[in-house]
Amino acid sequence: MSIESLLDNIEDVIENSKNVPFSSKISVDGEEIKTLIEDIRLNMPDELMKARKIASERKEILDAAQATAEGIISDANKQAQDIVSEHEITKLAEANAADILQQARTQATEIIEQARATASDLTDQAQKWSTDLRVSAGEYVENIVATADEALTASVNEIRKARMSLRNAAAQSKTEQ
Repeated sequence: MSIESLLDNIEDVIENSKNVPFSSKISVDGEEIKTLIEDIRLNMPDELMKARKIASERKEILDAAQATAEGIISDANKQAQDIVSEHEITKLAEANAADILQQARTQATEIIEQARATASDLTDQAQKWSTDLRVSAGEYVENIVATADEALTASVNEIRKARMSLRNAAAQSKTEQ
């Protein structure tokens, strides 16, 4: 017997059943219905059993796929968090590098300004020293020239006196002769 004919038999049993007085319910032969249901089960085609097995396997596959998908999503979220974290670290590193570079520029500017100030001071000191040296050398030369002039003047006067003495002695010797 086919499943469809067994189902038709169940319908016939229900239709031929007697109504319970004063209600909309019917009275059926339970044994007969149970026998028909058992026959249906026994006559179920293998494809229906296979379909149940496939449906069961499908559920297992879907559950496994769901678990795998959740694992992949979890891994992706973790990787995304890691990338965001690395990006934040990179941003912090770039900010620190910019701060260090700015500090280096500031220090370099300060060092250059100090070097310029020191160079200016050294140039001023060198010019003052050079001026003082020139003035001192001029005064020294002036003193030497003045001393030499005095010595030469004294020597010329001595020579003139000696010449005068010689003239006077020569004139006296001529007059005595």
